[in-house]
Amino acid sequence: MRLGPFDYRDAAEYWDCPPQTAFLVDAVLGGAPGYRDVIGEPPTGPDGFYDWLERSVCNPSHVLFNEPEYLLAEDPRVTDRAVYHSIWEAVSSGATTPTQIGGLVGMDTRSLAYHLSIMRAAGFVRHDQDVLHQRKPVITVADPIVRFHDLVVRPNLVDFERRQGRDAWERSRETFSAKILGPHFEELTRRWTLLHGREAGLEDIGHVGTTTVACREHRGHEIDVIALHRSSRPRDKGGRIELLGEAKATNRPRTPADLERLVHIRELIAGLGWDTAGSRLAVFSRSGFSAELVEAARAEGALLVTLDELYGTSTRR
Repeated sequence: MRLGPFDYRDAAEYWDCPPQTAFLVDAVLGGAPGYRDVIGEPPTGPDGFYDWLERSVCNPSHVLFNEPEYLLAEDPRVTDRAVYHSIWEAVSSGATTPTQIGGLVGMDTRSLAYHLSIMRAAGFVRHDQDVLHQRKPVITVADPIVRFHDLVVRPNLVDFERRQGRDAWERSRETFSAKILGPHFEELTRRWTLLHGREAGLEDIGHVGTTTVACREHRGHEIDVIALHRSSRPRDKGGRIELLGEAKATNRPRTPADLERLVHIRELIAGLGWDTAGSRLAVFSRSGFSAELVEAARAEGALLVTLDELYGTSTRR
């Protein structure tokens, strides 16, 4: 029997953390319950987060310091670990399609397809599809601890091995925020939309994912959250769009510009032939919302969703 990781809300309860801390832990470790047995108590809030990392994932004496190596060793099909590390690093850095990944690792299409099929079967990567467009795969790293190693630990391996990790951590903060916290927050908002959207009155949510929309004015838009009506199918033009969402994990409150962008995207999608007549808009924020955005959202009937609401610890706005 194959047991999956905890969902993010279950993981927060398991670690007994408030949302801000639970989000940081989940962005590094995911929902694997076994990690608590080897780490122990969770960090004492965001201020104690690096001290916690220094005792565990960033500690060369700790078992989790080489966790990606152990994960690869469990699969007998993996013979050249360097290749799989390269693919992991490319995907962790933001490459989401075979073309992008192949360009970064210098691998031809046939060889890459073989390795990606092994990684997908082993659960090392996730392979989703764009909600609106045919033949546009979205490949992501499945295990957050691998992404953390690829973006923070491996580039600073010498520093961590010399027990000089704090300087390395300071250098990695921007990467951690942009390439780990940002994408992880976006993933949580999609999970919330699918599993808990009813808490905000979203009763007819079907398929949830991401998409891109061409725009001459802005050179295209990436949409963090798009949800179809339960009666509509992905990539079936003419289907009903239930929700369009923007997700930001920055430390600044969001402004009306985020809502204006969603209104513009909704118009573009309608022009492509999708039914957006009843589409709700949603802005997800880790750091709250400006008073102007609250007022604009009320007029639009848009949802404003905080981290507390994602974790179910706050009443709906």
